[in-house]
Amino acid sequence: MKERINIGLLVDDLDNYFTAQCCYGAEIAAKELDADLYIIPGRYIGRPDGRYGTADYTYQYNTAFKLVSERNIDILYVLIGTICSRADEYELRDFVESLPQVPKVFLFSNYEGYNTVNFDNRSGIRDEVKHLYEKHNARRIGYVSGPMSNRDAVVRLESFKDVCASLGIDEKDCPIVYGDFTNDSNRVVNYLLDNNPGLDAIVFASDRMAIGGYEVLYSRGLTPGEDILVVGFDDDVVAKSMIPPLSTVEANSADVTYQAVMNAENYIRSQTPTDISTRTNLIHRRSCGCSGNDYQDMLSEFGLSAGGSSKEDLNNLLSAYLLGVFDNTDRAEPVKKAFEGFVRSYEDYVKDSCSKESEAKVYEMFGAFINTGYSEFITAEKLFNALKLLQYRAYSILEEDALKVRISELFSDLYRDIAFTNVRYAQEEADKRDELERLMNRQSGEITVDPNTEYIPYKVLLTDITKMGFERMYLYFFQGSSTIEPLQAWRCPNTVLLKVYCDDSGVYEINEEQQLMRTELIFANEYIPEDTRHTMIAIPVFIGNDIYGVLVTETECSNMALVTPVAQQMSITVRSLIILDAQNKTRRELQETLEKFMRDNTMLDEIAKSDELTGLFNRRGFLNNAERIIKDPENEGKVALVCYADMDNLKMVNDQYGHDDGDFAIRQIATVLKEAFRTNDVIGRMGGDEFVALALVGSGEAESAIKPRIQKIAEEHDTESGKPYSISVSTGFHTFVCGPDVDLYEMLDMADSRLYEEKQEKKRKNGSYR
Repeated sequence: MKERINIGLLVDDLDNYFTAQCCYGAEIAAKELDADLYIIPGRYIGRPDGRYGTADYTYQYNTAFKLVSERNIDILYVLIGTICSRADEYELRDFVESLPQVPKVFLFSNYEGYNTVNFDNRSGIRDEVKHLYEKHNARRIGYVSGPMSNRDAVVRLESFKDVCASLGIDEKDCPIVYGDFTNDSNRVVNYLLDNNPGLDAIVFASDRMAIGGYEVLYSRGLTPGEDILVVGFDDDVVAKSMIPPLSTVEANSADVTYQAVMNAENYIRSQTPTDISTRTNLIHRRSCGCSGNDYQDMLSEFGLSAGGSSKEDLNNLLSAYLLGVFDNTDRAEPVKKAFEGFVRSYEDYVKDSCSKESEAKVYEMFGAFINTGYSEFITAEKLFNALKLLQYRAYSILEEDALKVRISELFSDLYRDIAFTNVRYAQEEADKRDELERLMNRQSGEITVDPNTEYIPYKVLLTDITKMGFERMYLYFFQGSSTIEPLQAWRCPNTVLLKVYCDDSGVYEINEEQQLMRTELIFANEYIPEDTRHTMIAIPVFIGNDIYGVLVTETECSNMALVTPVAQQMSITVRSLIILDAQNKTRRELQETLEKFMRDNTMLDEIAKSDELTGLFNRRGFLNNAERIIKDPENEGKVALVCYADMDNLKMVNDQYGHDDGDFAIRQIATVLKEAFRTNDVIGRMGGDEFVALALVGSGEAESAIKPRIQKIAEEHDTESGKPYSISVSTGFHTFVCGPDVDLYEMLDMADSRLYEEKQEKKRKNGSYR
């Protein structure tokens, strides 16, 4: 069976329509390839985009970018054109250098030395300027550029200058000002108009900047599309709803990510970077002086005569127009077939002089089409254009006015059906959001922490969440405290604790001994089925500068608009849990202190901190004792060493010889560590085959003595065991100085990193042994 490709996709805000379309395209391609897709939504590198005021709420989300590494993905796609659209060259370079060492593909912006897939910025700007010049006789055309720190802005500006020169427009008649790709373009647009009276048109390098441009024009008593022509770039979701609708360059982000992900295997194999540009389309709306698309031009562009083309030709051309790169995909096949069925029935209706019998079939087939969920592949505007084209074509064929009226009435009904269907979908989405809000509020209200126990009811956090369209959900916590400040580099912990997960069979809390796992396994823990592909989204759980952990959800991209609100509400609830637990912990500690003077039985407490299989400390016991030693005032300034160890081949032993032998091997490793360290050193089993030890040592050279001692003792036990498998152990060490500010979790992470290096070196020499 072919091993699945693991695809990482770094994006910005999931609520951004452009970004959502990128995720759709990538998911469709991943399903075609039977590849796993891991979507990581952060925000922006550089200054914020202004949507949240002057405050910067992005850096906490960007911690998620650290969750992917060469250990859990095979290839990484990055929406660098959006994530870094506000970054300068230094910030962009630092971001690129921080990415995992796997094949990378940058989307929507070119970056030398890397694979890139981008829109053809040059052709888009060229088509806009030529349209204004040739169709609307514009001779004085202003340009609002993006920042020169942005590569796409530079290319679009160069294209504007080139096309103006090729059309013979004098440089003084094509003035340029510089914005920043945000709504906040009022100042530069005012400057452009103040210093260049009598402009015929303004070309904006992004639709977002055109929003501010509209505000300026209306404040001056100018109407876009009438007093001055306006065009944008990107076909942002806001472009259609602006008044008047904004003419722009359609750059279908889903098409780009689909093509890029479908080429994943070639990117992984090839060592030579490639640059791919995809064609853009000029969309005529009222802001440039057009009343809409010229459907005679569309017929000519499709190569169709008014009535002389076959239904097959018409179907093929319209399918290609509507579906684009999805035209021949398995996922879009039901939509394509349903639309083709509608077109055939409609052509028969026109040919049959609009008979009632034929009309019923048209309604039936169109109803089947709009219930396919076509909007995943077809934009509303393209569907409208296709229907208008069919309507125009019928007008060209039919001669009787009465039949043309029947056609008009038919299409009025079809547009009404679309509107009602969209209202129904919108209401369903609104109902789902309302239900989600009620669910999360109910869960928040039900959460309490018993002051008499250490039990925290994490299970409540995910109860009933699968009813909201989430197939699975996993809540991971970082150990200890993890904080981040603006402009501060954040180091992702090597390990996490899986507290709770859910799937369609229920909600499950994880035993303390099984919670610990390496961070790279958040997409592939033992509770995630291996026999099916997955689309997963990872988003940080945080309040303010405190990063608590990460929420990993498995869901269709069509449901991902709910991911951010779920994570935000869960962050609030987790914060409340932590506060409640801290309060109860204080109460418990006071109670325990009083009881300690009243009893002389500490054995139960020790048992609670012991690992049943090996007799060593369990995770809690180790952490408590190690913290006490490190922060004991008498030990301040003393050199200490932590060791992280795990067995090299436990999975093989369990798989081939059974779990009894696996338990035997774990006990052997525990014995090896007890013999290698002193009786007053702290040794614990963190879970599975992972062990840790803390020792106060005389100097930073202790590792050179302890490491070979462990190896020698392990070899002796291996020889004496008589087992058909090897009992061997890998180790990682970190030496530090005791003190009140030492972060034990960070020391363990350092040792764990050294352990990982040793295991990788063994794997390189001996092949995989896991």
